Amino acid sequence: MTISRLISELKGITWIEKISLLSFALSKRKEEILIRPDEAITEEKIKFIETIFEERKIGKPLAYIINSKEFFSEEFFVNESVLIPRPETEILVEEAINIIKDMKGHPRIVDVGTGSGIIGIMIAKHTGKDVLCLDISREALKVASINSERIGVKEKTIFVCSDLLEVIKEKSNFHLVVANLPYVKRKEWKCLMRDVRDYEPELALLGGEDGLDLYRRLINVLERVIHKKGWFLCEIGGVEQAEAVSEMLIKKGFTVSTIKDYSGIERIIKAQWINSL
Repeated sequence: MTISRLISELKGITWIEKISLLSFALSKRKEEILIRPDEAITEEKIKFIETIFEERKIGKPLAYIINSKEFFSEEFFVNESVLIPRPETEILVEEAINIIKDMKGHPRIVDVGTGSGIIGIMIAKHTGKDVLCLDISREALKVASINSERIGVKEKTIFVCSDLLEVIKEKSNFHLVVANLPYVKRKEWKCLMRDVRDYEPELALLGGEDGLDLYRRLINVLERVIHKKGWFLCEIGGVEQAEAVSEMLIKKGFTVSTIKDYSGIERIIKAQWINSL
C-alpha cells in the first residue's frame, strides 16, 4: 500500500494529524511524506500506523502518541507524566527573557512547577543564565532532564524534586521566580475537553475549588526567597483569577500588572517586590 492510499483510507482525524502520525511512524520528515505519496509501506508499518491512528481517534493527544510537542520553536519530548505545552505559556517565557536581559551580573532564577521543563529550559537557552527547576513529580523531572539535554542547556539547568519551594530551607535572594502551576477550578474539570481530562495529568491541571490553592501557598512564602525588587511571573486563567492573585501579591508588597493572551484572556501576572509590609 502507498502513502497516499493509506492517507485516503484512514478516516476520523484531520489531514494534518495524519501527516504528523505518518511522519512519526515512518521516521520521515513531513516534507518527505508529501513529496513521496507513491512510496510503498510495509505490512508491519501499516499495522503500527493503524494502531496509532486508532489511539488518536479515541482521543489520545497527538503529542503523547508521537512523544513530541513544539514550543518556542523547539521540539520537546513529552509523555503522560507532563502537561502538553500550550502556546499561551510562550508569553510567560518572553516576559521572563525580557526581564532577565535588563539584569546585570548573575541573576538567580527559579522555575516552580517546571513539568516538562519548557519554561526554565527556554529561559536558559535564550539568556545563557542558570535556572533552578523544581517539581513535585519525579517522573516529570525525568522528562525535563531529557529536554534540557536535547535543547543543549544541560549545564545551565538544575532539576530538583520539591513541593513548591519546600526544598529551599534558608532565606534566598532569587531575582526571578516563575511559575505555571495548576489553575483549573474543580467545577471546570468535567467541562475540559476529553483528550485533556482523560489523558493529561490531573496533578498538573487541577488547582482546587477556585484553582488557586497552590498559588496561595507559593505567594505566602515568596518573601522568604525573593530578592528586593525581584520579579514574580505566573500563568493564570482569566480575569477572576488575575484579580485574586493580584490582590494576594499587592498585600505582600508587590506592584502588579497583567498580560492578556492571544485570545484576549488575562493569562500572565507580572509582579515586582518593592517592600515587605
